[in-house]
Amino acid sequence: MAKSEEMERVFGPEGLLATRLPGFEPREAQVEMASEVEAAFSERRRLVIEAATGTGKTLAYLIPALRSARRTVVSTATKNLQDQLVEKDIPLLRQIIDRPFTAVCLKGRQNYLCLQRFERFAAEPRFRAPEDRHHWPTIMAWISKTRTGDRAELDSLPDDFATWMDLSTTTEQCLGRECPHYADCFVVKARAAAGAAELIIVNHHLYFADLALRDRDDMGLLPNYDAVVFDEAHHLEETASSFFGTHLSTARVGDLFADTQLTMETAAAHSGEAKEALQEARDAVHGFLQALERAMPGTDQVSDWGELATSEAGVHALLDLPRAEVSLGRLCRAVEGVAVTTETATKLTERIEVLSRDLTNLASRKLPEMVYVFERRRKGSSLSCFPINVSAIFRERLLPQCETQVFTSATLATDGGFRFFLGRMGLPATTPTRALEPVFHYMEQSLLFVPDGLPEPNDPAFVDKIAPTLRELITITEGRALCLFTSHRNMNRAYDLLRRQVGYRCLVQGEMGRGALLRAFREDLHSVLFATASFWEGVDVQGESLSLVIIDKLPFASPGDPVVRARSRMIDDAGGNAFSDYQVPSAIVALKQGFGRLIRHRNDTGIVAILDHRLITKSYGKRFINSLPRARRTQEMAVVRAWWQRRNGGAV
Repeated sequence: MAKSEEMERVFGPEGLLATRLPGFEPREAQVEMASEVEAAFSERRRLVIEAATGTGKTLAYLIPALRSARRTVVSTATKNLQDQLVEKDIPLLRQIIDRPFTAVCLKGRQNYLCLQRFERFAAEPRFRAPEDRHHWPTIMAWISKTRTGDRAELDSLPDDFATWMDLSTTTEQCLGRECPHYADCFVVKARAAAGAAELIIVNHHLYFADLALRDRDDMGLLPNYDAVVFDEAHHLEETASSFFGTHLSTARVGDLFADTQLTMETAAAHSGEAKEALQEARDAVHGFLQALERAMPGTDQVSDWGELATSEAGVHALLDLPRAEVSLGRLCRAVEGVAVTTETATKLTERIEVLSRDLTNLASRKLPEMVYVFERRRKGSSLSCFPINVSAIFRERLLPQCETQVFTSATLATDGGFRFFLGRMGLPATTPTRALEPVFHYMEQSLLFVPDGLPEPNDPAFVDKIAPTLRELITITEGRALCLFTSHRNMNRAYDLLRRQVGYRCLVQGEMGRGALLRAFREDLHSVLFATASFWEGVDVQGESLSLVIIDKLPFASPGDPVVRARSRMIDDAGGNAFSDYQVPSAIVALKQGFGRLIRHRNDTGIVAILDHRLITKSYGKRFINSLPRARRTQEMAVVRAWWQRRNGGAV
């Protein structure tokens, strides 16, 4: 497609950005992307576009969206990326766009402080974990000045701050207009602002929560919109799966029974029989989940519910199911008798009825298009079902939402094309697609290292055996390292082994909030960050602070994961090859994300080390290599050392 004259006037060497933004560097790929997005908006059609790191894709879709004068939803993968858009990109746009415009960031309800629940908690604080108490003074100081109530403003609050559950509310718990703080509610204010905005910045979780709600109740969390841009679109399948399934967790059950108990305490003079009904229901439902937990010997495990249900423990648990259903029905009637207001009774009885229905449906496993999963974690367990194939859901519910839909990411193409992504999204094969040329010169800026003599990835002592390689690499670059792991177990083991050996500050995911952790990593130029999961992407550390990315293994999804197994079985049953057609492309996308943490600017240089011999020894390894940016490659540590020395002008 030819570059648009209008977008050339914005992004070109003599364009609007060049004249208004000091240090702006024109990029051909940015002009091309903006032109493609502009055409998609003007022609009211879909577009799938891969834009490599450094393209400047955010402005390349935001400016055409604003110039279209159509209300646009921008959906990002995470709340962190939302915050980046609001704090960095939107203020920049206000310097560029010649007219005022409105942009609002909207998150899920549980991200906001609930004034009613805060007031109740503050009267008698009961912290879910002893260490949570230390953060209470910070929260109290923040409450007096926050305008948004968004917990993201509390940088020092750890990701696992459990007590936040008592300070926020879910849709089920919200009292709506009955709440005494309704007029001041942070969620109400945020949604009112979104209703008048041109740009609505959401995350994929909120977007699909809205889509699922529209499907069930013909009402949504978002106002009507004309166009949607999905940034980091490679996450859409996994996010959508959770919102078109059913989930029953110990946290959900606990919150429901806690709210029911509070209602009964408010009506204490009449709640004797109701309290008995509550205790019976609590014992029955928790007893059912605990019986399933006993079938799994350790925490952090996932099991196919169909297999677990036929085990001795599963059969025993199912014998208690009728008791749970009867006790929940009795609890509904008891709540109706003690609730102080009709609204409170209606809310609680609806939640109890839905819980009972979900429990019955999950236990019966009647829907063949769903995969049923039981998970046991340190903080509780859950019984869930997920759609095996979301492409049909996308075709029926997502694609008809609006005519203009842009799907973008730095990692959409696999094996040189978009067939895998289009198929998973349910998009027609005729959907316009484009892969833009990389902006950075990876052959000059980066080195890919896959050493000889690596242990088998499934070796129980894998981390212990690769630890000397990690230590040597970290020594060569004098820290400045992001170590990415495919599991928390590997991450924690490597951190324990190396934190006293490398001589540099070692940071580990979970010790503080994500934002604070990344700030500490940037500020200490010789630090080492051990991370997993979300740190494979969305981490933007430019300059000297990051010169080495170490990846422990090719990021294949666990073959024992029930969802992966169900999807693989569906592909094999249809005559395909699940490993080649699904598992390898999925892992390629994840590896491209991890690789992309290294080079974030044209002046960045560094090393990516992948400590998995399958990249070299397996035939499918070439598919991974060919999908990565074209960097210099070596298997020799001596070459790594020499390469680093040449670029840094000193001995190592």
